[in-house]
Amino acid sequence: MLRVALFVLPAVAAAVLAGLAYGNPPGRSDMDQTTAAGWDCNPEVLILGYYHCAPPGKPSVLDAVSGNTNAPSIILRVFHPDESYAGTETLRRADLYQGQACPQDNLVQWDLLDLPVDYYACHHFDT
Repeated sequence: MLRVALFVLPAVAAAVLAGLAYGNPPGRSDMDQTTAAGWDCNPEVLILGYYHCAPPGKPSVLDAVSGNTNAPSIILRVFHPDESYAGTETLRRADLYQGQACPQDNLVQWDLLDLPVDYYACHHFDT
């Protein structure tokens, strides 16, 4: 019985630790994990009911709002008000938009946002 315990206990401990490494640690939201990985969630305010985060080193919503980017497109992770993951959003510069459909978004196709540099938004989540 002692041999079984000596074999099983380390295996169980390793499985628990692996689960913590891949799961959402207690008290940390999906958005917390995203910001810890270097994503830029500024401004950290709800925009149309969601938080928006840009990958490290890429233009953010704050860059677009302040007119500090003219990137052709911006890819964002989007989070619910409780900071759980909602999906992704693609912003495409208005001068490059040619009427492309936004098939992932059943409710809103492309929204023209009121920003210094105009972007259309395609939501890849239920809005």
